[in-house]
Amino acid sequence: MPRLVGLAHAMTGSRADAEDLVQDTLATVITKWSRVSGADNIDAYVRRTMVNTLISRRRRRSSTEVVSHERVTADWSAPAAPGADGAVVDREQVLALVRRLPDRQRAVVALRYYEDLADRDIALALGCSEQAVRSAAHAALRSLRSLVPEDLGEVVRR
Repeated sequence: MPRLVGLAHAMTGSRADAEDLVQDTLATVITKWSRVSGADNIDAYVRRTMVNTLISRRRRRSSTEVVSHERVTADWSAPAAPGADGAVVDREQVLALVRRLPDRQRAVVALRYYEDLADRDIALALGCSEQAVRSAAHAALRSLRSLVPEDLGEVVRR
């Protein structure tokens, strides 16, 4: 369960939203347990349900949350610890940028880099082809690179 909350947090950017998403996902899975229990990969089924629940929830929302460029840029000035290669990148700053991605790209990034899943497993979890996963990952990374403020671009682009 903590792993599901962690994945949901990576996709939503908020602990409270993550907990709500996990609760809604598990409620959906339980109501379909006769179908779920026969699935080849229950974890993939739960992940796919979570992504679909998030996408549906966002579609239903009447007002959308907008993260301003100024807020994201300001977040980059927060103190951060150097990584193993000496680059300074703060997790919260990266999450702020990831939250700006479309839902499908955000899901691919979360499953690839948080869950450390292979493209095949991500495709299974999202119900798409491996090529679609690679395409979404490429688009997500390209978008993230374009969102990084100019003065920090070289550190993140390495």
